[in-house]
Amino acid sequence: MQERYRLYRRGNGIYYLEEVATRKQESLKTKHRSEAMGLLSARNQASAHPTLNLALARTYLLGRSPELLTRTWKDVIADVEKSYHGSTLERWQRFAKSAPVNSLLKLPLVETEASHLLAVLRHPGAGSSTNVWLRRLHNYAMDLSWLLAPVLVRKAWPPVRYKARRGITAKEHARIIAQEQNVERRLYYEMLWETGGAQSDIAALRRENVDEQEGLLSFHRMKLDGKGSEPAQLRIGTRIAALLQDLPKEGLLFPRIANDLNKHRSTEFRRRCRLAGVAGKTLHCYRYGWAERACEAGMPEREAMAHLGHKSAAIHRAYAKRAKHVTMPLEFYEEQRQKKIVAFQAA
Repeated sequence: MQERYRLYRRGNGIYYLEEVATRKQESLKTKHRSEAMGLLSARNQASAHPTLNLALARTYLLGRSPELLTRTWKDVIADVEKSYHGSTLERWQRFAKSAPVNSLLKLPLVETEASHLLAVLRHPGAGSSTNVWLRRLHNYAMDLSWLLAPVLVRKAWPPVRYKARRGITAKEHARIIAQEQNVERRLYYEMLWETGGAQSDIAALRRENVDEQEGLLSFHRMKLDGKGSEPAQLRIGTRIAALLQDLPKEGLLFPRIANDLNKHRSTEFRRRCRLAGVAGKTLHCYRYGWAERACEAGMPEREAMAHLGHKSAAIHRAYAKRAKHVTMPLEFYEEQRQKKIVAFQAA
């Protein structure tokens, strides 16, 4: 029987495998003939005897690193968890304890097949977040060489389908404010509207974050805490200045809200939206709303990105994609240009 692969060496001395039927070539990344012959023999043997693949793999792995045979997906999850903190850690832990992932926890990595990951993704309880977190889990195992080859190649992963999101409009915000009787919460929602900040960042604002002399509101984003990020610095406009006048002059600006958990703030906001007749909105929609308003107002994209703390233009455009783009007439720009021209007066 003809062997599936043949060996050859290029001019640079590196050995390659070539599949006889398809002529597909693959570098063995070695210049040693004995090593290349061993790899060729193993590849042809695996192709000729598929049923022995797992047994051979176990034998080779046992000599290289015995723990590779016993490491399960639960071990990978525990290792990934060490790199997260705060709200990201909470979301990761929810994913690890979710019903779709249960079938994967005790499965050894070396025995994992594509069908196992697809079963997780097709579970009735799986959503877009399951797809995102499972990709991270798979790629993390690949990065550490705990998986010797991808279980699912990139094109085989089902696409991530996020729910359509739209920012809070001015009318919706006005209705929410009208329904909110608690003064602190009303000012909190107003500050979210004016700054487009994340709910945790705004809730944790302190009077020390306000530089009245420079007219700046600066704070470190909790999401990026510990990553050496520069603080977000926002110029205080007249509307933010008016809000600051009604907030505490020292310590936390929103003392009661700052002590609430994220889920409690979200629950209270959903209750307020329900009373105001506003459907499908979360506190995070204030960030979408700010991005849409900035786009419609013609704010330069780079400035809007800096304001929201976005490093990626693609992410920022996703936030502002529902904005209505209205082109100003040419005469508007001509008038603006004319205002910038200083008339020359002869002495």
